[in-house]
Amino acid sequence: MTARDLKLQGQLVVLAAGIVLAATILFAYRDIGLNGFHFDDWPNIFDNASVQMTQFSLKGLLDAARGSFLPHRPVPSISFAIDWWRGNGTPAPFLLTNLALHVFTGWAVLALLLQTAILVREDGRADVRTILAAGAAAAWWALQPIHVQAVSYAVQRMTVLAALFALICVWAYLRARIAGGTAKIAWAALSFTSLALAALSKENAWITPALVLMAEFLVLRHNKPLVRHNAERLLLALPGLAALVALADIALDGPLSRWGLSGYANRDFTLGERLLTQPKVVLFHVSQILWPLPGRFSLEHDVEIIRSAASWQFWLPLLVILGWCSAGVRFALQPGSRIAGFFMLWIPVTLLIESSVIPLEMIFEHRMYLPSVGIAGLIALAGSQRSSPSLSVAACSLAAVAALFAMWSTQERLPQWRTAISLLENSTRHAPDSVRVWNQLGREYLGGGRPDLALAAISRANAIDPTWGDGFPFVNRGVVLEAMGQTGEASAIYEETIRRFPKQVLGYNNRGLLRLRSGHLESAIQDFDRAIAIDPKYAQCWTNRGTARFLRGDMDAAMADFEKATELSPRESVAFDYLGRIYEARGRTADAAAARDHACRLGIARNCGRNPLTK
Repeated sequence: MTARDLKLQGQLVVLAAGIVLAATILFAYRDIGLNGFHFDDWPNIFDNASVQMTQFSLKGLLDAARGSFLPHRPVPSISFAIDWWRGNGTPAPFLLTNLALHVFTGWAVLALLLQTAILVREDGRADVRTILAAGAAAAWWALQPIHVQAVSYAVQRMTVLAALFALICVWAYLRARIAGGTAKIAWAALSFTSLALAALSKENAWITPALVLMAEFLVLRHNKPLVRHNAERLLLALPGLAALVALADIALDGPLSRWGLSGYANRDFTLGERLLTQPKVVLFHVSQILWPLPGRFSLEHDVEIIRSAASWQFWLPLLVILGWCSAGVRFALQPGSRIAGFFMLWIPVTLLIESSVIPLEMIFEHRMYLPSVGIAGLIALAGSQRSSPSLSVAACSLAAVAALFAMWSTQERLPQWRTAISLLENSTRHAPDSVRVWNQLGREYLGGGRPDLALAAISRANAIDPTWGDGFPFVNRGVVLEAMGQTGEASAIYEETIRRFPKQVLGYNNRGLLRLRSGHLESAIQDFDRAIAIDPKYAQCWTNRGTARFLRGDMDAAMADFEKATELSPRESVAFDYLGRIYEARGRTADAAAARDHACRLGIARNCGRNPLTK
């Protein structure tokens, strides 16, 4: 067989591997379109008018980028605007786009694994065994049930995009380094563009330059001297210098720490407690990947916060992680084994941002989306061993079986994300003492017309800690009782909320609503005034005060309140309804039609099917 025939055969096998990879992913996630929106999807998508593009245009895309709820992540917001335009705000287009991006990321993993394998071989080609090993490893990665959180949670497209572009950046960099002529420039441009897109998708992608640096020294110099001149020693020292600068900034309470660590004011753990707990959390996530039973996954887990460095739950996981990192460094320093070191170090390096000082949630499964590529790389290396055919066959077979098991587990887990109730009910089994889960589950039960279950869930939250979130479980018990017709008991709870939790906006807002419904407009307006003073960004308070002013006959003040409410949230249906009436009475035909149309799309039926007025 000629070299050309071998090349063609390799290309066909790679194509087949890519098709099989995509097919298995699509099969595992075939019902994803039935799932819905959850939690952070609301502020990033539904409460963000800038991404609600109704007509495709460059202006709409730019507005989405500029109006991103998280200002450093404009790329996902642009994609949200496209999906809103495609489906008018329904979840299926968002989730199907997430699935497509997951397929692309699976292909990017396959491309990176193949590229590293090619650079190891003297002939610069990957044989069939190597391609099959890389394909099995990529399938194992793509089918992991821990990724369901990233794929079936619309807003976590940020995680998927950051990983996709980071992988393309590293892969294209390797291609650029071995290419020549104009091809080198094209690959380098792709790498740089992907780096920028990754950084504008999610902040954890800011670690990508470190991955490129590792690729340069550990992949391209797999069998070559590690350092060739002093300038490269300085280059290798840059990550260490950056870490020292960051530590000094934290110690001196510098601008970087004030920006990055400010979120601890809203957390129930300190910086020190997060650092002490993260080793245990990281090992738990790794165990989920290595033993991916569907019952081991959840939106929320019951994690005991470690408060002392003397605790074995801190130092034992830390020793395991340090041992892994030391082995990775050792492999990285030895010619011939540097690619193994590259993939071993890939895991802790990509976890460095989300599992260290940044005040994120203590535990969240989607953080493993990019780091788990390192495990896939080690699987591919073991499966492509030419010196040990038995090891190669065993690794490929084990990876294939593990991928099939992961596929089943993913299919089992996917329905957990069908609705907010199914997701939270699963969370109560994993975090039975989480006030946040029980409180939110009660609200979801109430919204679903199940007040008895709502009262039981809210009561459970109150039994654990009624002061959580400045009294959210306490005041929500009043909300449930009011919905059950027990307005007297609800009123007493709102009064007690105002006394015990004076900064809880729902105390004043909900008491104001009771007063509004009973016709006491002036006292209702006073309550809404206080609620707005506590939280001027809470749109419903503006709508409620506008309603009271409208009923009092103060149209100018009511219109101002309704306009403010719709500015804060595009989901304020009542505000749009009243604005339609006010605009219509004042002869603002176009504005009235637009407001009525918006109210109609939000479910107020009387605004549907009406023709605009003519002068």
